[in-house]
Order: sequence, then C-alpha cells, then structure tokens
Amino acid sequence: MKTNALAIVLLFAAQAASAAVQYEFHQTSHSDIDQNAPAELVGRATIDGERSRVDFLGGDAYPPDTYVISTDGSRTLTFVDPVRKSFTQFNTANLAAAIGSTKIEVSNLTSNVEKLDDQQIVAGIPTNHYRLTLNYDMSVTFGSMPLRQTVRTVIDKWTTVSFGDVNEMFLASSGVHTGNPKVDELIELEATKIKGLPLKQTVVVTTTNNKRAAGSQLPVVASRSSRREMTITNIRETPVDGSTFAVPVSYRKADPLQKEAAAQTQVQVLSMEPKAQ
Repeated sequence: MKTNALAIVLLFAAQAASAAVQYEFHQTSHSDIDQNAPAELVGRATIDGERSRVDFLGGDAYPPDTYVISTDGSRTLTFVDPVRKSFTQFNTANLAAAIGSTKIEVSNLTSNVEKLDDQQIVAGIPTNHYRLTLNYDMSVTFGSMPLRQTVRTVIDKWTTVSFGDVNEMFLASSGVHTGNPKVDELIELEATKIKGLPLKQTVVVTTTNNKRAAGSQLPVVASRSSRREMTITNIRETPVDGSTFAVPVSYRKADPLQKEAAAQTQVQVLSMEPKAQ
C-alpha cells in the first residue's frame, strides 16, 4: 500500500538521478488470420519504478525514433514523435473500461504453471524456464449474435531475479482493471503468475470455434493461432533522471483529429512485456 512517506520518496527520486533497468529487445508476431500481417519491433525499454520509456528503434510496428513514456505505471501513455515535435496522450483506463463494457463472458478458466529443465543463457544471464497454460471458453456478443470460442494460451518465460522485483513492482503499479471480474482475473494470471523479469518469452494463442451461430451462413474456421516472441538482447542498470520520462517543453500536443488514428496504434503497446507491456 502506498503511504505519504513513499510518495515523498518517489517525488525526490523523480528529481534526482537513480538507477533504472534498461534493455534492448526484439519482438515479432504473426498469425494465420489473413488480415493480420506479420509485425516486427526492435526497441529499447527503460524501467524505473512506476516510470517507463520504450524507444522504437526499428521494425514495422511504429515509426523509428518515436517513443512512449509513462510516469504512473502505464495508466497514462504519452506517445512522442520527435520528427513532428508532437505528442499524444492515451489513458489505458479508458480502454480497459471499454473492454469491460462489452459483452464478454469468460468461463471454465483453468491455469497451470510448470518449471521446465532448460535453463538458457539470455543476454548473458542464466534464466529459469516456466510455462503457463491457460484454457477457457469465451463468448463475445455482437448485437444479438454471440461468438463462442475455446481459447488455449501457452506462455513460455525464461526469467531472472538478478534485477530484484522490478517486474512485480512495475506490474503492481499499473493496476488497470476492466471491471469485468473474469477478464481481470485472466489478465492478472498472464501478468503475475510467473515471477521474475522475462528475458525471453513466447505466447501462443489458439482459438477454436465451438459451433456456427444458429441461422448464420458465415463460414467457420475450426481453429486459428497467433504467436508472439520477445527476446532481450542486452540488459543493464543505468542512471537516469526525470528528463528521460518527460516530453520536451517545446513539443506540442497533437491535433485532436489525429487522436483516433493514434489510439489504434497505441493499443498495441498494451500487449508488450513488461506490456512490452
């Protein structure tokens, strides 16, 4: 629980240099859904308590040299474009509330964590391999038509505790909830069930359509899958100050007409670890 004393400490920490965890990473994603093109992202992330910054260095997911910062555990994300000298703010709580307001039902949720034997060296650091398997049924209603699917998510993480509880502190500070208890339980399981900072991670999601809706003539694909992989290539502790997580004073807020297009891009960040994240 946060206290007034802790708030004062954080205030001073924001004004003085401190040691943050910084790492470079490479992330790819692809799916067998036709309209979902493969995506690649090369970036550099900096985490210091509730403060974070992700610089997009390459790939096709974001324009190179743009970055996103947060000072409140990713509850508010600020996307910065140095080329246009502009920024756009995005409230993740609003997105979470929108998800919670949709007609999503999660049932028959089961989870299992196992520790595997392969202890890989990632970015020069020994890791422990854990696998989290989630199985559940999900129903999403579009108008009066429910779409029912069985979902299997397999998350492999190669983690380290060499950097303390930085991952747990960051996730605990974000605290964004949809208001749908089952959806929130699912998000929490994915984020916190495996302890330690993941230096390598794969997420494979397989969805299976249970049956065609009554009276529907739409073709049904029995099963589809998507895969996301993230590997940290270099990690270290580094001194930072408040300017790392601040928008330059000369930058302007983006035109409101650009917000809708920006939001469609910004949502992708929510899936990064650490929701890269």
